[in-house]
Amino acid sequence: MRKWPTYLLLISALIGLEAKADIYKLIGADGKVTYTDKEPQSPGAKSEKLNIRTYSGAPSVSTLENSVGKVTILSAQWCGVCTRAKTYMKSRNIAFEEWDIDKSDYARSKINQLGARGVPVILVGNQKMVGFSEAGLDAMLKKAGGI
Repeated sequence: MRKWPTYLLLISALIGLEAKADIYKLIGADGKVTYTDKEPQSPGAKSEKLNIRTYSGAPSVSTLENSVGKVTILSAQWCGVCTRAKTYMKSRNIAFEEWDIDKSDYARSKINQLGARGVPVILVGNQKMVGFSEAGLDAMLKKAGGI
């Protein structure tokens, strides 16, 4: 009987599982806000478990009912994929408006309205991308006429 290497068994067990980590917003006694993926242990700090995550899989593009006349990204400070999307847009001189879901009640309500359960959400014309890919964004911009 052939034995499988341990790493192959581990990889096969993880295939298909979505990468997910809980994110906590902590507000210290000094008012400083930090984000962590570890459950807070300090009884003096105010904390909130965020019910949103970073999309790590392939992005999905769909059509919106209403059109936006610019590129908009709904993001969060702690989201690495959001940072990558914003860096790409800046490097390509793509003007965009950012709505941070942790700083704006409107942004959080917009995420819910759009039916998204994670960030980033990128809006271009009447298109919505949940997640991020350079090719996907380029295709959305081309379809929208370069906004």
